[in-house]
Order: sequence, then structure tokens, then C-alpha cells
Amino acid sequence: MPDPQRFLERVKATVTVLVAAGVCVGFCGALFIWAGLFNVAATSKHSWPTTLLLHYAMERSVAYHSPNLDSPNLDDPTLVSRGATHYASSCAPCHGAPGELASPIAQQMTPTPPGLYSAGRDYTPSQLFWIIKNGVKMTAMPAWPAQERKDEIWAMVAFIKHLPDFNTESFAKTSGWIGGAGLLYEMAPVASGGAFNPVPCGRCHGADGRGRNGASSNISGLSVAHFVQVMKNYRDGSKPSGFMQPVAAALSDEQIEQAAHYFAALSKTESSP
Repeated sequence: MPDPQRFLERVKATVTVLVAAGVCVGFCGALFIWAGLFNVAATSKHSWPTTLLLHYAMERSVAYHSPNLDSPNLDDPTLVSRGATHYASSCAPCHGAPGELASPIAQQMTPTPPGLYSAGRDYTPSQLFWIIKNGVKMTAMPAWPAQERKDEIWAMVAFIKHLPDFNTESFAKTSGWIGGAGLLYEMAPVASGGAFNPVPCGRCHGADGRGRNGASSNISGLSVAHFVQVMKNYRDGSKPSGFMQPVAAALSDEQIEQAAHYFAALSKTESSP
């Protein structure tokens, strides 16, 4: 029969060695970082063990923190269309889209933003909602700008769920995006020689301002004063919208005025934003 006292001494010795080894590794790691030897340049990717560890940590964190939510009807075409329109201008530059590769800038990020064609299978709707709302640290994935706009976040979840169903043609029809190098710059209306360009606004609201696919509001015939005030409220965040704030933030007062006069001149048939 083994001597209990001797066994305990061996256990203590083993624990002491392990603790000492851990302290040594920690000290060496801290010294390595303090000396600046760790290379943070994005020109080199994470090692595969680091990549696996970070991705596993993200998945476990999402599974732990995301609550089980009651989602709306994620098969609603209007909800999918709303998500597709925003995805085309704000998400596709990093994640790509049907018929559109991710930006070369995004492809050089570490970690590289993933394609989202399998995201609807890999994550539950509640988990996708949590990721879109909160973003992911140590990546370029931001939190949703308007945290209270659950309707907008669910629209994004609905589109991502149905992303594999789209091809280049159907995505262009649903989102209003026709592809091309201007993907990053077609978000906001621009002035050219004093004339307002309604094409970027028309992607969501239609060139006539009456909305498109029932997914966006009718802005035709709005008074100039009301249009200007609403856009400035979007711009400063007092009227929260993850869809509209990035657009409004890119506009000058002059551009907002030009847009207001353009859409005020159109005949109004329905509701306002």
C-alpha cells in the first residue's frame, strides 16, 4: 500500500513545479510584449492556433451572452428587403455580396471578415441578433449604431438568413444595388454642379421618393423644413436609426437642403419617414 505522506509530498512537489512553470511562462510572455517583440502588423496573419482560439472564444461568448429572443417573421419579404438594402451599402464592402467581392481593404484585415453565406446555419437568429447589435471585439465588426432599433437589427438577421437564396440578379433587384467600384461611395447623395443626384437615395426610397418594395418610407412631397429637420436629427443621433444615421452623417447642410428641395417637388402619395 502506498505511503499517504509520500504521495502528498509528490503532489505538492508537482503542484509547485506547475505553478513555477506557469509563473515563468507568464513572466516571459509579459517580457516579450513589454520589449515590443510581438508584431502587431496586419501584413502577417494570426497563427492557426491563435485563429482557432479566438474563433472558439467568440463562439462560446456569443452562445453564453445571447438571450433566447422571440423573433419576428424572418421570411417576411419586406423585412428581408430592408436588410438587403442596408447590407449592400454597409456590410458588403467587408463581407462581400452576390456578384460583389469584398473590398481589397477588407481582404487585408486581420482577421479577414468572413463571408456570411453559412451564418444563418452556424448561428441561431438570437445569436445573429446579438452579434449584429453588439459587434465583436478585436475585429472590425462594430456594434449597431442605434441599439434601440430592434426592428432594423431583425431586418439584417432576416436577410442574412436568406443570403444563400440570392444570386447576383435577385440581390440587385432586392437591394437596389447594381454592383461596381462605387460600392463604398454610393451611400450618400452628392452635389454636382449644384444639381442633386437622387440615385443613391433612390436605392431605398426610389427615384420618385415613394419607397421601393414596400421596405422604405415615402419621402416624396415632404416639406423642405420637415425633411431638413428629420435628416439633421438622423445625423446627430436624436432620431436613432442604424440605417439612416450613416447616410445623414455623410451629408453637409447644403446637400441636405438640395435633397429636401428635390423630394419636396415630387408629388406625395403616402407616408413620411
